[in-house]
Amino acid sequence: MKRIILILLMCATILASCASQPPVTPAPTFTPKPASASTPIPLKPNATQAPQFIDLRSGGFSLAVQPELEFETDDYSINLSDKGGELIISLNGKPYIASIYTLESFLDKYLAEMASRGGSFKQSDPYEISIDGMNGIAIDLTGNFLEAPMAGKAVAISPDKDFIVFGLGMSNLNIHKNGWAESGSVIFEALIASIKFKDEVKRSNWTLIKCLK
Repeated sequence: MKRIILILLMCATILASCASQPPVTPAPTFTPKPASASTPIPLKPNATQAPQFIDLRSGGFSLAVQPELEFETDDYSINLSDKGGELIISLNGKPYIASIYTLESFLDKYLAEMASRGGSFKQSDPYEISIDGMNGIAIDLTGNFLEAPMAGKAVAISPDKDFIVFGLGMSNLNIHKNGWAESGSVIFEALIASIKFKDEVKRSNWTLIKCLK
């Protein structure tokens, strides 16, 4: 759990600065694992156990966490990993100054900071996603981080003009070369699909939509 605690602390630093003012600070730590000599076993969701419902008090959302994931939370964020260290996921909610960042420029700065900490990424063009009825963007990632090959996805959604939910999931491909495609992305998509935004962070958007109708 020490690795997850470190991720949580570093993400809290991001949330304190990146979401509210221009400077960006460190992204989640991704610790490379040596390739195993044995045949890797892909992560698979455990259908016999129910997901655990997690409510982030000040993060603006709740979600359901699959039983095969370890996690820690604070009021604003949840940071997860599988037990083997192949998959890391970080999701965060924080007040947001839309006049400073668009969703795309926010993700660009978030990923640029990761690259500056030892990464080299190829990014897809941003594309639209919808979570709990709210539109956002996602970017697919491939490349290396801390000398380990990785693949993953970053997302950002603003359920209110003054609030943003953002994060990423990524798999260490040293452990399983098809880990993201075969299992990591499935777990990540299930996790973000379970997100429910709190009424207080959706209220302004719903008011605007009603006024436009």
